[in-house]
Amino acid sequence: MGLLKQLQACLLDLVFPSRCPLCGDLLYDHQSLCRQCAHDVEFICHPICRQCGRPLGSCHCGEATYAFTRNVSPLLYTNAARRGIHRMKFRNSPSSCAYFGKLMALAVRTEYLDAGIPIDCVMGVPMYSEDERRRGYNQANLLAKTVASELRLPYLSRVLIKYQKNQRQHTLSYAERQKNIKNVFCVVHTEKIDGKTVLLCDDVTTSGGTLNECARILLEAGAREVYCVTATAAVKS
Repeated sequence: MGLLKQLQACLLDLVFPSRCPLCGDLLYDHQSLCRQCAHDVEFICHPICRQCGRPLGSCHCGEATYAFTRNVSPLLYTNAARRGIHRMKFRNSPSSCAYFGKLMALAVRTEYLDAGIPIDCVMGVPMYSEDERRRGYNQANLLAKTVASELRLPYLSRVLIKYQKNQRQHTLSYAERQKNIKNVFCVVHTEKIDGKTVLLCDDVTTSGGTLNECARILLEAGAREVYCVTATAAVKS
């Protein structure tokens, strides 16, 4: 049986060769990343901000307060990780979510679960329905599913929804981002989050505005607390 599985794996590699989740190059010898991406990817290491999760020298928080309790991110939104996020979102590569999701799950386990923070359920930041249909998937939901599976936590779908379209956040200034994200989300099944600690997942945090607005809506709908995890965190150049 062991030999048969090895033969099946070899055949699958021939028909469907493994590719780097960040750039798409072919992988060899069971690599998780190609050599270039492995060299370029930047992990976030302690000390980190206890709010936004960035390295302390790159923290954007200042005196800002957030509705969510904390955010953590395993990677900086630079170089290889930026390429991977763009590939995942804009080049029809949802399979990249598995790589990012497993790193996110590790960050959640290390920063939250091992610190005794109980997480009751996991969800992704929602997309506007037309945008999701156009793309074919919501990468934040795929990330959330991977995190939930890795940590054996319940995944909630279509509890938090985005019912109104707004401008893309990355095209706006910090002040414009805060206004742009207001009043576009709502909770449609409050009983599923009532009194629960929610883990909210997304691909990138920049200003924190989207996470903050989602957390605010979840708390108003009855959630006890909201923690966040994003695959990457952008820092000011």
